[in-house]
Amino acid sequence: MNCPELKAAAEEFSYLHFTDVCRLDEFLHLDIAQLTHLLHQDKLTVYCETQVYDAAVHWLKYNISSRQQHIVDVLRCVRLPLVPKTFLSETVKIEPLFQDNPHCFQMITCAMWDLGEVSQPRRKKYDNCIGLFDGNHCYYFDPKDYSWMSINLKLSKRQNTTAVLWNRVGCILGGSHSFHIKHTDFYNILRNRCSRPGPSTPRENMSACAFEGKIFTSGGSEAGGSAVDLFESYDTMTESWQVNTSMLVSRSSHASVEANGLIYVCGGMTGNGVSGRVLRNCEVYDPSTQQWRKLHEMRVARKNHGLVVVDNKIYAVGGEGSTGGLDSVEYYDITINKWHAASRMPWRSLTVKCVAVGDIIFVLAGKGLGAQCLRNVLEYHTKTNRWVTSNAQAFSSTSCIICTVGP
Repeated sequence: MNCPELKAAAEEFSYLHFTDVCRLDEFLHLDIAQLTHLLHQDKLTVYCETQVYDAAVHWLKYNISSRQQHIVDVLRCVRLPLVPKTFLSETVKIEPLFQDNPHCFQMITCAMWDLGEVSQPRRKKYDNCIGLFDGNHCYYFDPKDYSWMSINLKLSKRQNTTAVLWNRVGCILGGSHSFHIKHTDFYNILRNRCSRPGPSTPRENMSACAFEGKIFTSGGSEAGGSAVDLFESYDTMTESWQVNTSMLVSRSSHASVEANGLIYVCGGMTGNGVSGRVLRNCEVYDPSTQQWRKLHEMRVARKNHGLVVVDNKIYAVGGEGSTGGLDSVEYYDITINKWHAASRMPWRSLTVKCVAVGDIIFVLAGKGLGAQCLRNVLEYHTKTNRWVTSNAQAFSSTSCIICTVGP
C-alpha cells in the first residue's frame, strides 16, 4: 500500500469511527485545518449532529486560550439545522463560549428558527436496528418506534439462506434459487454497498455466526439434499475461507450463536427432506482448541427455529418439530448446562425469524400452519417471561434473512 492509499484508508477509518476517534488524545491535538477538514465531512458516521457539536466544543475547551480565535470557524463545521431544537435552546444557546460572539449567536438563532440553508445529513449510524433482506425487498426495522424503512439494495433472489453481522457488515451466505448459489454477498451497512468475496462451499439451510473477525458457517445441505457436518470459517482480515473440524452431527435447518467465545449449534435436521429426522441434539465448538463437545439436548426437537443469546442464556424459539409446528420456547443456561421451558409463543410456527435487542426478543417474520405468514411482530420480554403482540405488521416474506445492525 502506497502513501496516498494509506492516508485514504486512515481518513475513511476516522469517518466511520468518528465517535470513538473524537475521544482520543490525538483528536485534541489536531490543528485547526485538520479539525475543520474532519468536521466538514459528509461521511462522518454519527447517530446525531449533537455528537459533532460535542466533539467541536471538546476540542475548543482543551486549550481555550489559544483556540478562542477559531470559535466561529469551528462552529461553522457543525450543521446546526440538524441539531434538535431542544438541544439548541438548552445547551448550545447557553454555552459560554458562544454567548458573547455575535457571529455564533446569529448561526444559532438561524438554526433555531430554520432561517438558514438546508444542511446535508451526515452518514447515519444505526443503533439497534434490525435488517431484513429478501432479494429486492430489504428493510430496516427500528424497535424503538416499530417503524419499517426501505433499503435501496438489490440482492440475488434466494431462499434457505442465512445472515450474520460483523463489524457493521452484513454477510448473506448460501441458499438456492433454482440452483445452489455459489457466492456470498457482503452488505456494508454504513456504505449501503455490496461486495462478493470468494465463495465458500455452496449449500443451503446452513447457519452462521461471527466471533473475533471470523464468520463461522455450519452444516446445511449440498446438491443431493442430505445434511452435512461441514464447518468452515471466513477470516475477514485475510478474506479467505478455511475448513475447520467437522461437527459431531450432520445437520441442516439448524441454528447457531456465539456466546462467551464459543460457537453453539442447536437442533436442525439430519438426513434429507424425505427420510430426515428432527434433532434435539446440541454441540459447542471452542475456536481456541478447534474441538467440539456434546451438550445437554433440548427439551423439544426443532428445526427452522430462532436462536438468540440474552444474559448468558440461549433461547430456542418456535420452529418445526417432529409432528408439526411449535409454539414452545426454551432456554439453555450456559452456567449449568441445562435447558428450561419458557412461556409459549401466542402463535404456532413452522419457521421463525427473530433477533434479540437488549433483553427483548423480536419475532419479525415467520411461517405458521397452513403456510400462513406471521401477521404482527411478537416480543418476548425475557425479564418477565411474557409475550406481547405488537401493532406493528410483521415482514411478509418467510424466505427473508435477518440480523441486527446495531453499533
